[in-house]
Amino acid sequence: MTMSARKALGLQRSNGTHEFNIAIVGALGVGKSALTVKYMTKRFIMEYDPYLEGTYTKHEDMGDSQDCLVHLMDTCDREDSDPARYLTWADAFVVVYSITNRPSFETARAYLENITHYLKQHERDCPLALVANKIDLERYRQVSKSEGLALSREMNCLSFDDTTAAEDCDAVFEVFRRLVRKVYTDRCGGLAGQALYIEEERGSPAHPLHARTRPKSPKGTADKKDEKNLQKKNFSKIFKIFN
Repeated sequence: MTMSARKALGLQRSNGTHEFNIAIVGALGVGKSALTVKYMTKRFIMEYDPYLEGTYTKHEDMGDSQDCLVHLMDTCDREDSDPARYLTWADAFVVVYSITNRPSFETARAYLENITHYLKQHERDCPLALVANKIDLERYRQVSKSEGLALSREMNCLSFDDTTAAEDCDAVFEVFRRLVRKVYTDRCGGLAGQALYIEEERGSPAHPLHARTRPKSPKGTADKKDEKNLQKKNFSKIFKIFN
């Protein structure tokens, strides 16, 4: 089976596990790596190499034994870098700006426009999430929440989140899980055994897809534990994480 055929089926492995790719993009210093590490490890990093780019993998339990692997690319664009590396790879995109840096907001707009143009040109439909990061620095805010909402509506984003990697663990998780659920339902026709519904949240620019709360599946197998241990080792090598 070709790679394109596998993508059409949600990149399903022989063991029934689906794989999805998410690219996180934005200007330097907006907190892409901090959001990545928060989602992957529930931890917050104070310092990291802003020019580092990497791809990391995490298990997501979709409920009713529906398991998937999320591959997350923490990108770093330079003048000589080719955006095709993530445009052709990703099933969904997270576009990030810092509320304390207005130029990063304009950069986020440019990313949204370029991604949307590429998807239309190639007749693809991938969900986009716009994230306003660093609300823990509210006193330094340069971009209002209403501006972020307006941009997300204008660009037809799946969701807009005014959040921070420094404090809000659940909100950061939901940014990525919302995209995974959307890609999953678009590609695979819904989550087995789960009644899905669309709810318009107050102040939301779109209609994010939410799965009803269900009990978690039993603990993972030894293979999952091995992958999680390997994931932790990879992060310890790449990021300088502070307690």
